[in-house]
Amino acid sequence: MGGAGTVGDQFQIELHPLPEKDGILVSVIPPKQPKSKINHVPCDIVLVIDVSGSMGCDAPVPTTSPYERERNGLSVLDLVKHAARTIIETLDENDRLGLVTFSTEARVVQNLLPMTKKNKKEAWALVGKLQVESMTNLWHGILNGIKLFDDDERKNTAAAVMILTDGMPNHMCPVQGYIPKLRQHTLPASLHTFGFGYSLKSGLLKSIAEMGQGNYAFIPDAGMIGTVFVHAIANLQSTFATWTSLTLTATGNVTLAETMGHYAKSKDTKTTDESQGYQKQLTIPLGNLQYGQARDIILKYGPSEDDTCLQGSVLATLDCRTLDSSTNDTFAEANIEAATTLSKEIIQYHRTRADICAFLSSIFPLNSVSEHDVISGSDLVSVKHAELEVLIHVIETNKLTDELNSSLIEDLSGPNPSGQIKLALSSQEYFNRWGQHYLLSVLNAHQKQICNTFKDAGPLMYGRDSPLFIKCRDRLDFAFDNLPVPRPSNIVRDRDGHRTVTQVDVRQYNKSDGVCFAGECLIELADGSETAIQNVRRLTKVWTPLGPRIVLAVVATKVEAYEMCRMGELVITDWHPLFIHGQWRFPHDIAVERELYTGTIFSLFLQHDEVPEAHAVRVGGYLVVTLGHGIVGAPSKDDARAHPFLGDHKKVGHDLETLAKDQEGRHISVGMLKDTKTGLVYGFVPTKKVGAVEVQVLPCPTVSNIEK
Repeated sequence: MGGAGTVGDQFQIELHPLPEKDGILVSVIPPKQPKSKINHVPCDIVLVIDVSGSMGCDAPVPTTSPYERERNGLSVLDLVKHAARTIIETLDENDRLGLVTFSTEARVVQNLLPMTKKNKKEAWALVGKLQVESMTNLWHGILNGIKLFDDDERKNTAAAVMILTDGMPNHMCPVQGYIPKLRQHTLPASLHTFGFGYSLKSGLLKSIAEMGQGNYAFIPDAGMIGTVFVHAIANLQSTFATWTSLTLTATGNVTLAETMGHYAKSKDTKTTDESQGYQKQLTIPLGNLQYGQARDIILKYGPSEDDTCLQGSVLATLDCRTLDSSTNDTFAEANIEAATTLSKEIIQYHRTRADICAFLSSIFPLNSVSEHDVISGSDLVSVKHAELEVLIHVIETNKLTDELNSSLIEDLSGPNPSGQIKLALSSQEYFNRWGQHYLLSVLNAHQKQICNTFKDAGPLMYGRDSPLFIKCRDRLDFAFDNLPVPRPSNIVRDRDGHRTVTQVDVRQYNKSDGVCFAGECLIELADGSETAIQNVRRLTKVWTPLGPRIVLAVVATKVEAYEMCRMGELVITDWHPLFIHGQWRFPHDIAVERELYTGTIFSLFLQHDEVPEAHAVRVGGYLVVTLGHGIVGAPSKDDARAHPFLGDHKKVGHDLETLAKDQEGRHISVGMLKDTKTGLVYGFVPTKKVGAVEVQVLPCPTVSNIEK
């Protein structure tokens, strides 16, 4: 058995010597949720916003077609202001908000104030008045953000300085470097950095976040602003403890080394560089801990000096500031010969996560001033791409197909839009434009074990067991989508030079998605019981006319005021075939009652069977078809199921791989691809180029080819 240390029912440390006897897994486990019911933990947030000239540039409108180029007059700053207002909207009188802007100079727009109704209204107005100015004085922006906490720190709150910039600092930069200069300050709050666009000094932003025990996130375009800010605030609002540090001490002839790459520390030390050798004692800053999300660190043992067997133990001590004023330290000890109770899947998952972090970190070593720099070499991308291929091969030889291990492989080499890590290193052009910024962002997510967007499969595994995080994220997501739309700052003109008025939908800037039955409808399971279809997940066994079948995929789509058919307890889209009066019919042709539905609608994809009847489930008392049922061609008078794409199990399965997944593993749909020449739906809308066929997004992903 390994060792474990616990403080009441608050948090614990577990030590698990690895079966191969080459290292140890240390797990810091916070409680799943607060003892008492709360909306979120109290937060003190200072927003430090870049208002340099480039922030006034157009924020490109996210489109489903690679050929579309739209403008609606919204600038980058317009959307940042909308995100700031989203944050304000979800705060209450127990929270405080401060606001700093920086351009040629930095300016305090608002001191830290409780977010009462009156102060929220004033903060909202101040955000609305922000305008672009000139240069990028990042240092004084950070400094002013920190100073807002002078003589005004509160205990038992999650305090954060959140810095957003779209460029490289070019004015009043510290001569000795940002990190050495920051080391001269006692930080009152964690520092979080957000880089928007492609003209970034992302290595610096990552180092600032490390130094401040915060997080770095990359926002490549306007379509990611909402999801990045939503997750950043949700993580802060579900904080259990801050300024957490883990000290590990080895006894006997055991020495230890970290395995997850280099990072900037609060002290000028290079002990994270493996060339410095193994240590008898390591101190690892963990930063904020979130309710319901463990922090897991793989450490490796150093070789014994005299080639004798390693003997000794590892003592782990945790120090932190819990927000509920409970005991703030604990320890655990384990003999390195002890056996672990963890499964091979869990151990390999954390080994693989550490290997991925080490690989990504090797691309961005720390320079003399503790900033991450891209390693030199004209063949950098080709060399690292080859190293990644070897890493992928090694990982795949483990043949582990559980959800956790599969999520890592999906991010490494899955089909587009997954596999972004490999794609980032597939060409020098990709790496230079977005890859170097994205890789640092995903490295941060895996090092800190935080969910940072709705996009990547690996980070989506984090926070999913935290009810508080999920509740905060959902509330923020709803607020972003439903606040009054921002007023465009930039003028949009038509071809004749006339000013045009463009309808803005901010949901375009917060991509998430949907399909076919309302989530509340009851589906019959294999054992005869019923559950809401929104509760169904991959590998759920459902009833079919030919016996139990396994769900391979759940497809979800968010809709708002969407017209659907109601047939008793079944709420279904117009063109989703169901069996009634001995025939497969469209609800559109037979439903009497209709309603406008807002929520998430679902479709299912079952295990393959040659018999179409094995691809039908009972929902709301009706027999309804599932995706990939095997009947292709044109629908007949007596059978509405036939469809060249939706009936083809292989095509649907392949296309589902182009869809991102949510934290529950459900595929997220944004619509269907329709050939405007033939009128046929031929696939889901992916996030990649779809060829020369014109793309049309349909209101429901399962609209038939015989629309009327």
